[in-house]
Amino acid sequence: MNTQENLPNLDSEYVIPKEKIDYFWENGFVVLKNVLSKEEIEIYRNEIKITANERNKNNDKTFGGAFSQATNIRFDSKGVEQFCLSKRLGKIAADLTKVNATRIFHEQALFKSPGDTKTYWHQDQYFWPLDTNLHIGMWMPLTDLTKDMGLMRFVKKSHKMGDLIGNDISTKSENHFDNIIKKNNLEVHEMNNYNAGDCTFHFGWTIHGAGVNKSNKLREAMVVTYYANGSRVGELDTKIRKVNAELFLGNKKEGEIADHPMNTIVYKKIFK
Repeated sequence: MNTQENLPNLDSEYVIPKEKIDYFWENGFVVLKNVLSKEEIEIYRNEIKITANERNKNNDKTFGGAFSQATNIRFDSKGVEQFCLSKRLGKIAADLTKVNATRIFHEQALFKSPGDTKTYWHQDQYFWPLDTNLHIGMWMPLTDLTKDMGLMRFVKKSHKMGDLIGNDISTKSENHFDNIIKKNNLEVHEMNNYNAGDCTFHFGWTIHGAGVNKSNKLREAMVVTYYANGSRVGELDTKIRKVNAELFLGNKKEGEIADHPMNTIVYKKIFK
């Protein structure tokens, strides 16, 4: 595995056009191309895959067989940590949410094997124990992907509807959100392909999911989630939110500022 010193530096700025930021706020998600170069993503892919595979020795599937999931692996690898805490990604998150500083909430490697089922419709904020809507998720493919590999799909403008009480990621949530989509005549956006190093960002209340992996290739992706610095821990009114506060917020309590050392500030604007 590479040492931290010889990994590509990801501190350089990725400039987001204003129309992309406007699109993000209007539709609840955005697709950004070439955020990492081919060289950068190949090296970090190696770091992420080795670390995730070590965690996934039993090849356990989550959410009804949708994918293998390895969470908080930045604490196992300096290389993965450098990727997740990079200034480039942190500034994108800050620019999209229009804040001066942003923190990491968590990260996870999601590997969808050939034959793995769809990732059912859901809203991330149902699981996230933070009292803010400025909480967003990034999804980045580690290899080039085609439509048959189970790509991300988003429901446009669904973030504006808030909490739609969709519960866990399951066939039940799929049917629940399908009914909402049909009832409100909402538009579904699904990509045909992604290149390694492209990425998507979405708001916590954006309804999203992914298709079945119908290919004979492993779909490799990395997720990093961010929130606005200064946010407080929200209501810990469900078991999953209590567990996630323990795992990802250093067991901060309801109403406290979410500023545990594990939630590193990944970007802070410098005022001149």
